[in-house]
Amino acid sequence: MDKQNRQNQFPFIFIMLIYLIIVILSVMIISLGKNIYDSINEERNTNYNLRVSLSYIANKIRQSDKRGAVEIRQVSGVNALVLNEEFDEEKYQTWIYFYEDGIYEMYTDAGAAFELSDGLKVVDADAFSIEKVKDDLYRFYTSSNERSAEMYLSVSSKAVKP
Repeated sequence: MDKQNRQNQFPFIFIMLIYLIIVILSVMIISLGKNIYDSINEERNTNYNLRVSLSYIANKIRQSDKRGAVEIRQVSGVNALVLNEEFDEEKYQTWIYFYEDGIYEMYTDAGAAFELSDGLKVVDADAFSIEKVKDDLYRFYTSSNERSAEMYLSVSSKAVKP
């Protein structure tokens, strides 16, 4: 019986060992796939934040493309893009600025005081800067998750501000 038991146990142990190896390899492959997916997803989110932030600013400036409608001002020590508009003889301003790891927008009456925290967060960012390069040429820089992008944009309209 002892010899017969050993002969029957060997195939069982061998099959269980193969099964254990397959389970371990499956867990390793699933874990590797999850890590790859997470890194691809993080890279995609970073690219999205960079593209959206610069496209958003470009579109806002194009909407306000009038002579004198675009300027850079400081609010609470932070450079902000200010877009001046006029509706029904009332003057309004859109402020776009960097605050607490994000690009914010504040739409308000012209000359109204506000805090940076009052704005609406548009997109996450690690850094954002605005610089006037020449008369109507602006440089925008943003970074997110150790990647960065910059854009140069010209206010090209020659229309007179109403």
